[in-house]
Amino acid sequence: MERVLVLGSTGYVGSRLVKRLLDKGYCVRAGWRTRNKLDGQSWKGHPNLDAVQVDVFNSDELKRAMKDCDVVFYLIHSMYSGKDYEEMDRTAARSIASLSDEIGIKRIIYLSGLGREEDSLSRHLRSRKEVDRILRTSRTPITTFQAAMIIGPGSASFEIMRFLVDRLPVMITPRWVRTKTQPISIEDTVLYLVRCLEKPETVGETFDIGGPEITTYHELMRAYAKEAGLAKRIVFPIPLLTPRLSSYWVDLITPIQASIARPLIEGLSHETICSENRIREIIPQKLLSIRESIHLTLSEIEIKKQ
Repeated sequence: MERVLVLGSTGYVGSRLVKRLLDKGYCVRAGWRTRNKLDGQSWKGHPNLDAVQVDVFNSDELKRAMKDCDVVFYLIHSMYSGKDYEEMDRTAARSIASLSDEIGIKRIIYLSGLGREEDSLSRHLRSRKEVDRILRTSRTPITTFQAAMIIGPGSASFEIMRFLVDRLPVMITPRWVRTKTQPISIEDTVLYLVRCLEKPETVGETFDIGGPEITTYHELMRAYAKEAGLAKRIVFPIPLLTPRLSSYWVDLITPIQASIARPLIEGLSHETICSENRIREIIPQKLLSIRESIHLTLSEIEIKKQ
């Protein structure tokens, strides 16, 4: 089995990925930065786990974490760090690319965002695409997965929608509620990430990943309300709500801070639909529907409350 490094191991996707890799028998080195997030992980004491403290902006720590590893899952994003997150993402990606060549990493697997660059993407999505380009300056082969909203507890974009629908029977929303999107469940996302390790034809490739349905954010809200047993939500889309105003509104109604909500909301005006589905042939799996994904999410949230 290859030794796998997961950078961002205590995050929303990373924590689930580490567990699935360990279940599959991989030796996993989990890079963490915040002790309390590590302590809360069910896999912390697993015999095949090597948990290492690493700051991706510290080249010495990063080099020690990458040493002796074959594959690096790069799940770091600096959006939560403030307005300079784009430059921070550039710096981290350059370090990964450089050290991968120096150490001899065999492969990097990166999770990016869906969206066509010709569509004048938001800062958030442009940054994700730029990280991909920087990683590809390395001689190390890169596998990139591009996803829209990932449905699951802890996904910032999903949590924004969830809190709005839970708390507002009537919503005045921006026009982006009519934008088309192709969300994917967290379960299917993690399965793609894990199973690509067994598929040499995924090396060096970029894949769009999405669920089986194309929908709009308005329809997502309606689906969530049904699964949550809520009365039908009334939505009034208007053209006057800018991303800045929308983010302040989200900050007021939900626990999501405006600084986090704004870059996500800016990206909602662009369609996020898979332009190709090659990955479905390479890694066939039954993709969860939107309703199934939301149902599983609500079940997990309920279990955590108990």
